[in-house]
Amino acid sequence: MSSNGNGSSGGYTLTRNPAGNEEEEDVERGDVIFSNNDNDNDGRTSSSSSSSSDGLRKGDKAGVRVRQHVDEEESNEEAQLLHDDDDGSDGEDGLELDELTTPDSDVEKDGFTQRRRRRQKGQQRRKRHRYCDWLWGPAQRPRRHGIQPAGWLLPNLQSGLVDSIDHVLPRKWQKGLLLAGFGLVWLLSTLVPMVLTKGALVVDGQEARHLGCVSSLWGANAECGLDGRLCEPLGNTTLPFRCPADCAGVRLLNPRWVGDRQVNYRAYVVGGGEGVYRGDSFVCQAALHAGVISDKRGGCGRVRLKGEYYRFENSTQNGVESVQFGSYFPVSYQVEKVEKCGRGDMRWGQLLVSVGLSLLLGAGTNSGKVMFFGGFTGVFVHVGLVSDPPDIEVMSGRLVQELVGIMVGRLLPAVFVMVVVYWVAGRRTLEGVDKGATWEKAVLWVGGLWLGGLTNNTFEAWIPISRLEGHDLRQQPGAVVALVVVVGVIIGLGVLQAWHFWQEGRLPRFMGFYAGAIGVIGVLVVMPGLELRLHHYVLALLLLPGTAMQTRPSLLLQGLLVGLFINGVARWGFDSVLQTYDSIRGDGQYGSLVPEVVAPFIETLEMGVKQETIHFKWSALDNIVRLREKIEGISVLVNDVERFRGWFAETKLEEMVFSWPRFRKADEYFRFAFVGEGGTTLDWTEAGTWFVNGTWSKGVGYYKA
Repeated sequence: MSSNGNGSSGGYTLTRNPAGNEEEEDVERGDVIFSNNDNDNDGRTSSSSSSSSDGLRKGDKAGVRVRQHVDEEESNEEAQLLHDDDDGSDGEDGLELDELTTPDSDVEKDGFTQRRRRRQKGQQRRKRHRYCDWLWGPAQRPRRHGIQPAGWLLPNLQSGLVDSIDHVLPRKWQKGLLLAGFGLVWLLSTLVPMVLTKGALVVDGQEARHLGCVSSLWGANAECGLDGRLCEPLGNTTLPFRCPADCAGVRLLNPRWVGDRQVNYRAYVVGGGEGVYRGDSFVCQAALHAGVISDKRGGCGRVRLKGEYYRFENSTQNGVESVQFGSYFPVSYQVEKVEKCGRGDMRWGQLLVSVGLSLLLGAGTNSGKVMFFGGFTGVFVHVGLVSDPPDIEVMSGRLVQELVGIMVGRLLPAVFVMVVVYWVAGRRTLEGVDKGATWEKAVLWVGGLWLGGLTNNTFEAWIPISRLEGHDLRQQPGAVVALVVVVGVIIGLGVLQAWHFWQEGRLPRFMGFYAGAIGVIGVLVVMPGLELRLHHYVLALLLLPGTAMQTRPSLLLQGLLVGLFINGVARWGFDSVLQTYDSIRGDGQYGSLVPEVVAPFIETLEMGVKQETIHFKWSALDNIVRLREKIEGISVLVNDVERFRGWFAETKLEEMVFSWPRFRKADEYFRFAFVGEGGTTLDWTEAGTWFVNGTWSKGVGYYKA
């Protein structure tokens, strides 16, 4: 390539492939086309040059193309002149330029060969890893997803509300006033019914006590102390109460013993077949069983304590099944209706109002921020005050203040968390949606928001999983199958979202985030002495980044996860991800040692009246084990009431004797546990039974013959 002798230059002119050319994709990747314009002195173009140039512009085989690239071994930019040789010809109609130089440059043969070999090796490596390139690289044409209105969903009608507001209130400050008024109406629609239904209630001159669904008059195991002294009075007392709605579905999450029977994952009502309930029954569930209140609206009533009662018969009434107990208990009660109970719980009517207002908010704005934070705040307030408030027990005159205080204390940090969530995921999903899909966006996102926010009525009612713990999953019927199904659904949705991320060219960042999250979780799992707890809100925060795109599935999933976050925080607060076993155990098992009971001795005396007494002794406890387990004493339950507590500082275990005379002709049930630091009772044995005929039956697995 050289300049012609008359001084006029002959060279290459850069031209772009025109739209519609079959080489358009190459041009988009940064390719440029060279055409040869060899002009003579008087400005004419030779026929061969013209034909060559035309061929290049039209995409003929005879064209010469220069592609910009970066050599793997050298950092300087190079251009490669390639020949589009579709017919397999080699070297006749094209040549290669290894460096972007003037056409007069000479190419050294050895350097050309080495670079060509390096290129071939690089091509082979890329071929071997083409799957990885496809997976981690962007799609051939990366695109950002967007929701376009469907014609059959009447886009003009969907945009009508937004257009009307823009027409009537064109300025931002006007829309701001409208939004403030809308929020005030929503807040009043929540607070006014709450004050009317949960305000102070006086029955027969006594202020009623607001009870939670699991409130009872008697604690489990030894919570009421020796002979029940901490739970007095035991009789001749009345107590007016008020219960919330939705108590029928509340279940025990840790096993309890009723005599020799262990009950779990069910309502806890003992007796009631004859209208009398054992003192440790859940009061609101007993009131449901008795028909004094309704599950839909809750209600109020009066508890009348009756003292000791014998033989609590079971029955199924008003959808609640009770448990039988065939012996005596020191406290019992009846549930009575009262007049002028006031309005019942109005949560379902308030729910309809709140759902309607949230949909109206979503359909009346094209701003993602207004929809996200307005919907979040409204649903949070509703869940924290109405649909799933914290289970607290206070006098009725202080209930509203207590609930509002708890809700506000949890709302403020939750909003700051949602600011980060919106920046990471929400803005990509909600901003820029076409006005013709406004109602579609509102139904999907707000619908998912309520579905997650009402978890206590949706997922908890449909999925038999109370807690993600090994013990619960093994014990609760259907929990393992449900967990497999849930995990399968999550994996399927994750694959769908990953495909969308790949289409947008963001898959590496998506996978990198979750690889880091899995690494952090792995570190937390192995922390000594601590248990990892994936609470509602933690699970939601982990999955929300996977919804950071504008697709219809992402709208629904993002709303669902934000609602799940709301339910977890508004109901339970920001519980720690790492907790000690004791803090999450509740009234469940410690996994501690239990006493080994020597076969009891039954003494019978005939003194006009037959008198029987049973005597218990225990195997010796090694001092090293006692100190290591921090065991300080032993406790004995008779008929689920603590009747004996001995301390090793006073008497050694093997020297202790517990004697219990029979006062009543009834089967009696005995359980034993060690006492730890601070007087806390550890794990209890199963119940041994002293039958009314004088024989003894030991509990399973804990007793020496």
